[in-house]
Amino acid sequence: MRRLPLLLLALACARTNSVRTAPARTSTDLSAADLRLRLYALADDSMMGRAPGDPGNSIATTHIAAEFARFGLEPAGDNGTWFQTLPFYRRSVDRRDTLRIDGYIGKLGSDYAPIPSNARYRPVDNTPTVYAGLASDSSTWIDASKASGKVVIFSVLPLERRTVATRRTNLGPIVSSQRFIGAKAILVAELDAAGPSTAAAYLTGNLVLDTTWRDDPPVTVVSNDFAARLIGIPLGQAMAGRTGRTLHGGMRVGVFPLEHPARNVVGILRGSDASVNGQFVSLTAHNDHVGFDRAPVDHDSLRAFNSVVRPMGADSPNRAATAEEQKRIRTILDSLRAIRPPRPDSIRNGADDDGSGTVALMEIAENLASGPRPRRSILFVSHTAEEFGLLGSRWFTDHPTVNRDSIISEIDMDMIGRGSVRDLPDAGPAYLEVIGMRRLSTEFGDVLEAVNKRQPQPFAFNLAFDAPGHPLQYYCRADHYSYARYGIPSVAISRGEHMDYHQVTDEPQYIDYDALFRVASFVRDAALELATRPRRPRLDKPKQDPRAPCRQ
Repeated sequence: MRRLPLLLLALACARTNSVRTAPARTSTDLSAADLRLRLYALADDSMMGRAPGDPGNSIATTHIAAEFARFGLEPAGDNGTWFQTLPFYRRSVDRRDTLRIDGYIGKLGSDYAPIPSNARYRPVDNTPTVYAGLASDSSTWIDASKASGKVVIFSVLPLERRTVATRRTNLGPIVSSQRFIGAKAILVAELDAAGPSTAAAYLTGNLVLDTTWRDDPPVTVVSNDFAARLIGIPLGQAMAGRTGRTLHGGMRVGVFPLEHPARNVVGILRGSDASVNGQFVSLTAHNDHVGFDRAPVDHDSLRAFNSVVRPMGADSPNRAATAEEQKRIRTILDSLRAIRPPRPDSIRNGADDDGSGTVALMEIAENLASGPRPRRSILFVSHTAEEFGLLGSRWFTDHPTVNRDSIISEIDMDMIGRGSVRDLPDAGPAYLEVIGMRRLSTEFGDVLEAVNKRQPQPFAFNLAFDAPGHPLQYYCRADHYSYARYGIPSVAISRGEHMDYHQVTDEPQYIDYDALFRVASFVRDAALELATRPRRPRLDKPKQDPRAPCRQ
């Protein structure tokens, strides 16, 4: 068994106490121990949340490329390099601007967060405001004539009256409507419900190719308190058409070059059979996460709260705890305070999302490269910018560095490091969410099920989230879809969401490394099976227009 050094990416910019372990070597065997060593480096605080375009993501992608090279893969990015660079800019808010009401200076991120769209900036200093109605119900909206030249303010449904399907839709009707095209700006009191993760994403900005501007009014989410300051009374007491206070200041959005390039990392393990090694089984995971918050929170307080109130993290409503829930939270927090003091935390480490998939991708590559080569080639793609709308995988499949028709299948790994009954009541050691495996090819799904049955501990596939029309839209929210839209049999696998999803608490210490090893082993075995079969999986389902909107 040969043993080679692991590149210590985290040491490049680590604080003195930030690296919790000191990984020095990995084995060519696929192992839980190696996965742990890799993940503690990749999801270290020094990576600052790995947002694409930031230094931490650049260090992470450099590390992945170095590991691919160490394993003996072939570079398959742009012009014979390991990287495929995306020509993106960052559209983000101008932090020099402020919003003010009668001397009160709003706090960016907690009182308001401009959405970084490509709506052209309109000055709002000394602009009158008006309450316009309920965001999700156009029948409550004021007439367009009453909004012209004003800042219009919308309220949203109380959290307890929302369904899963409407948690993400409050802005949709307004943004798609042209009714308020004459308004100076649109404020929606969504910030309390959206929570700090959404505010952090808005402040980080969007990655964009299009640097043009529209003439739509800019949209900003605000807190209920900030909206009430403008209206002069609590939102629940306001009638549509009520005149509010004058708004001062501005909320500019600009387009800026990325500090570091956003890039996919692409490598090939060349197959042994010259007649078919121009065909590829693609294994993928995304290397980016959502960066860091501007203000720290107490790590243990957040975990105690989320364990009771937000069991799916950012996908749970961001509501206040009830009196009974507060007692349960206090009990949990008291037990943690007995063993350690408060721990301020602001970095969204992304250990599970998708550090787990990324380290599995590297571990599988090292293992396969050390043994006999399969007939077909294995294409390893570490995507960037998944968190910004599947941008890295979309760019790769729109501009592939190999012949797109030569990719016979794709397996995407995202959030494969948790899945205990504490994370999800119906989960456990056998739990695995599987999305899309028979949407294009029955044979592809059959292969995956057959390989799973041969595992020492087979998984029980949860196919519920693959159901057409499922409100969580998982089929459209994973990188596998970028391949599926081109007719490539693809699957997204996950061990499910949890209370640390898109939180500062998504750290390596909470990963189930034995489960991560089992998922990685299953994916490796599935890749080998697909790469050695006599033929590629046969398509027996219709494929859609790759430019059409995704349909769950």
